[in-house]
Amino acid sequence: MSSGLIILIIVIAVALIVAYLAAVLLRKRNETLLEKLEERKERLYNLPVNDEVEAVKGMHLIGQSQVAFREWNQKWVDLSLNSFADIENNLFEAEGYNNSFRFLKAKQEIDNIESQIDLIEEDITAIRDALADLEKQESKNSGRVLHALELFEKLQVSVAERMDDYDRALPEIEKQLQNIESEFSQFVTLNSSGDPVEAAEILDKTEDHILALTHIVDKVPAIVKELVGKLPDQLEDLESGYRKLLEADYHFMETDIEARFQQLHDSIKYNHDNIAALELDNAQYENEQIQEEINALYDIFTREIKAQAVVEKLIKNLPNYLAHTKENNQHLQSEIDRLSKLYVLSEEETKHVRDLQSELIALEDVVLGAVENSTGSKQAFSELQESLEQIQERLKEIEDEQIARGESLAKIEKDDAHARQKVNIYINKLHTIKRYMEKRNLPGIPKSFLTVFFTASNNTEALLAELEQYQVNIETVNRLLDILTNDIHELESETYRIVQDATLTEQLLQYSNRYRSFDEGVQKAFNKSLNLFEHDYDYAASFEEISQALELVEAGVTERFVSSYEKTRENIRF
Repeated sequence: MSSGLIILIIVIAVALIVAYLAAVLLRKRNETLLEKLEERKERLYNLPVNDEVEAVKGMHLIGQSQVAFREWNQKWVDLSLNSFADIENNLFEAEGYNNSFRFLKAKQEIDNIESQIDLIEEDITAIRDALADLEKQESKNSGRVLHALELFEKLQVSVAERMDDYDRALPEIEKQLQNIESEFSQFVTLNSSGDPVEAAEILDKTEDHILALTHIVDKVPAIVKELVGKLPDQLEDLESGYRKLLEADYHFMETDIEARFQQLHDSIKYNHDNIAALELDNAQYENEQIQEEINALYDIFTREIKAQAVVEKLIKNLPNYLAHTKENNQHLQSEIDRLSKLYVLSEEETKHVRDLQSELIALEDVVLGAVENSTGSKQAFSELQESLEQIQERLKEIEDEQIARGESLAKIEKDDAHARQKVNIYINKLHTIKRYMEKRNLPGIPKSFLTVFFTASNNTEALLAELEQYQVNIETVNRLLDILTNDIHELESETYRIVQDATLTEQLLQYSNRYRSFDEGVQKAFNKSLNLFEHDYDYAASFEEISQALELVEAGVTERFVSSYEKTRENIRF
C-alpha cells in the first residue's frame, strides 16, 4: 500500500473522529438547553396562578371589575390549556431533531421554544399583576375613602360655621354637598358589592368635586362681603353725597348721574344671581366693574368739590387782578400820550394799548358776571374753573405785554439821552482827531482819511438834526447813532494807520541813507518812496516800497522799526 493512500486514510479517519466529537458536543449542548427550557416551563406552570384566580373569583366581583377579571381569567385558561401544550410538543420535536443529529432544525426549534416561554412569562406576569390589583383595589379604596371623608367633613363643618358668609350661594353649596354624599353612597355600594374598579372611578370624581367645592367655599365669602357690604355701602355714601352736593347748589356736566346710580343698583342685584349659581369668576368681574363705576362717580364729585374751592379763590382774586391790569394799561396810555408829544411813536404801539384796553373791558364783564352769579349759576364748577383760569392766564399774558411795552417806552427817553451824550462825545472826537492829524505836519492828507472824516461829520450833523426835531424819531436816532459809531471807529483806525505809515516811512528813508550810496536798488526805492510820500500822500505805498528794498539788504529791519514805533506811539487824547 502506497504512503499516499495511507495518509489519505488517516486524514479521513481524523475528520470522521472530529465530526463525531463535534456532533456529540452539539447534541450535549442542545440537551442542556432543552433541559433549561423544560425547567422554565415547569416553573411557570407551577406558579400559584390558579390559586390567585380562585381567590379573586371568591370576591364575587361585578361590573367593570368582573369584566376585567373575566378577561384575565380567560387569558390564563388559554395559556394553561394551549400554550403550555404547544411548548411541550415543541420540546418533544426538538429532542427528536437533536437525537437524529439534525442540529440546525433542533436549534431553530429551541429558539422558537425560548420565544414562546418569554411571551408566556410576560403574559403570566401581567395576569398576576392584574389579579393583585383587583385584590388590592378594595383595600386601597378603603384608605382613600377615609381621606376623602375627612376632607368632606371639614368642608361640611366650614360651611356650617360660616353659613351667613355665603348669602345666596348657600343653597347651591348645600346642593353640591348633597351630590357629594350621593357619590359616597354610590361608592360604598359598588365597593362593597364587588366592583372596586368602578368604585375607584367614582371616588376619583368625588375627590375632585370635594376639592372644587372647597375652593369655591373659600372664595365665596370675600366676593359676597364685597357685593353685600362694601359696594352697597359705597353706593349709599355716594348717593348721599350727591344729594348734599345738589343741596349745596353744585351742578355737573354729566347729565346721566341718576341713571348711573340706577345701573349700579341693578348690577349689584344681578350679580347676586352669579353668586347663587356659583359663577365666581363672573361675580368677581362684575364686582370689579361696579367698583370702577363707583370710583368714576367719586372722581366726578371730587372734581367738582376741588373746582368749587378753586373757583371761590379765583372769584375773590380776579377782580383785583383785573383792576391791576387796567391801572397798568391806563399808565401805559398816559405815558404814550406824554411821549407822543416829544417822539414819533409807531401806530402799532398805540393801537396795541388801545386793543388791550378793549379786551380788559370785555374780560371785566365776564369776571364781574361770574362774581355776581357765583351763587346762582347753573354751570358746573369745573367748567367755571376752566373759564376763569383762561381769563387769569390771559390777564397774566396782558400783564407781561404791559411790562414789555412799559420797558419799550422807558427805553425811548433812555435812548434819546444816550444818543445826545454820544453825539457830543463824537463831535469832540472829530475835533481831536483833526488836531491830531494837523500836529503830524504831513505833506498832505490822504483822500481815504478825508472820505471817512467828512462821512462821520455829515452823519454827526444828521444825528444832531434829528435830535433837534419837534418830534424825535427814536428809531432813526438809534440807526444814525449806530452808523456814526462805526464811522468814528473807522476814522480812529484810519488815523492811526496813516500816522504810523508816515512816521515809519520817514524813519526808514533816513535809515536808507547808509545804503543809497552803494546800492542802486535802495536808491531807486528811496526816490520812488519819497515821491509817493511828498506828492501822492500815499504813505502806505511809500512805506511798502522803502521797507521791501531795505529788507533785501538788511533782513528784519522793518520789524525792528515797527516794534519800536508801537512801544512809543502817541495815542489820540480825547
